[in-house]
Amino acid sequence: MAAPGTATCLAMLLLSTACGIRPRPAVPDAGTGTVISAEEIAATEATTMWEALQRTVRYANFGESSSGDPARVHRRGFSSISLTEDMPIYIDRIQVRDLTILDALPAADIEQIQVLSGLEATTYYGTNAGDGVILIRTRRGG
Repeated sequence: MAAPGTATCLAMLLLSTACGIRPRPAVPDAGTGTVISAEEIAATEATTMWEALQRTVRYANFGESSSGDPARVHRRGFSSISLTEDMPIYIDRIQVRDLTILDALPAADIEQIQVLSGLEATTYYGTNAGDGVILIRTRRGG
């Protein structure tokens, strides 16, 4: 079966809001954290959003399952007592719970990636964002 198209994946993200996953109302300023532009992403020649994150987001480890599917993203080093915190990822203000979606969406759809440190992230996303947050804004998402 072919990978779902961008419209299908975005529809799945929107459907997730009906399942209790709501978009975050507060959005940090565009200048907060580390901002990676579409031009910087294009220069990496990444084909999927997962590849774009791996090639542009510093200070993060990207874990994959034994089959090569995206499995987790966490800050390099140890930042919590439990040592199990992952960095939440949001696409157009909707949290991505299944990271395999990122491997199906094209990198060319990304307008900007914004990476917030733990301190900045907890301001907007609460204590579950102690490792930081990755925000992806798409060209069509707003």
